Amino acid sequence: MRRKLLHYLVLAAVLLGVPLACAWLGGRHDVLDGVSTFPPRTEDWGLDPSKLWNMRRPFSWPVFAAMTTGVLAIIAPFAWRVLRGGQAKCGGTYETAKAAFPKFGWAGLALGAGGWFLAWNRFPWFAWGQPHTYLLVWAGYILTINALCVKRSGRCLMTAYPVPYALLFPVSSAFWWFFEYLNRYVWNWYYRGVDGMSAAEYTFFATFSFATVLPAVTATAAWLGTFRPFADSRLCGLARFDVRRPASVAGLMLTAAVGLTGIVFCPDITFPLLWISPLSVFLALQVLMGEPTVLEDLKHGDWRLVVRFALAALICGCFWELWNFRSLAKWVYAVPYVHAFQVFEMPVVGFAGYLPFGLECAAVSAWVLPVLAGIGKKD
Repeated sequence: MRRKLLHYLVLAAVLLGVPLACAWLGGRHDVLDGVSTFPPRTEDWGLDPSKLWNMRRPFSWPVFAAMTTGVLAIIAPFAWRVLRGGQAKCGGTYETAKAAFPKFGWAGLALGAGGWFLAWNRFPWFAWGQPHTYLLVWAGYILTINALCVKRSGRCLMTAYPVPYALLFPVSSAFWWFFEYLNRYVWNWYYRGVDGMSAAEYTFFATFSFATVLPAVTATAAWLGTFRPFADSRLCGLARFDVRRPASVAGLMLTAAVGLTGIVFCPDITFPLLWISPLSVFLALQVLMGEPTVLEDLKHGDWRLVVRFALAALICGCFWELWNFRSLAKWVYAVPYVHAFQVFEMPVVGFAGYLPFGLECAAVSAWVLPVLAGIGKKD
């Protein structure tokens, strides 16, 4: 426990302190003003929220094409293996033990459907709760996806490991607050429908909403693991990567350094690193402290865990964007160069950010308890 606390304190000091020190030492008082105002509103940064995306770098076909090509090139080998299968062996067996859909799953479906209905309508009698429907739909999702795991495999994380799974909720809140903080340097997204909230009210409801992120992604990854393509050997025998090599650690530290300084001085260029820098810091710290990481299997070419969590975050991301679309309290985007071809509020290229985010979810979940990320078995 003491080691985990030390890891967290160092991680927090790096993620919070490096951008702040860069802004202070670099004389970026405009950035510091935007970071220090709470709750986060673009008006406090001198920006018109209705026109923010027009005030950033305009859409660029070359950048859009380059980013799209890069993303497709990365995911193509994995998609091909999932669809066509593979002959490589990497241990493990594919087993299912189907069971009846549990009662808490029906409760989750009802809660999610009711929350969705309330989120997308404007009833005068529900005005007091209209900005806070996010928690309803995601509580429903978490119950439902765990129930689907029981249906397919006879068990789920929520009931098999109730205490560590419950711990994911407060850890998830702290986890997402880091991203909210880093976003204050780049303003890739901002919020509408929260203008009437005080700082205390915003903090309270945001913290509860952020608490659903890790439980949702982790349970979705567990559900994907009940399907043959994500559990058998077809995602083995791919490219190998040893995170413990000195060159790998140096690469992680360089990525983190560029990302955490770049979001201060050139956010319109380094904004994608907002999603990669925290993972780079986290993995580098784990290696330097002699801790296991979620990338250990990559040195054998086994990508099953990585693909499950990347896809799980993408699935959750689709639901996040869907349920956000017509909600009263919502986020909208202002992404430089690629702000076009929106699916709900998200520029289509932006969905690629959910893939590395899934690895961050895996890393933090495994840090709480490895079995929550599908690693090993609980003693």
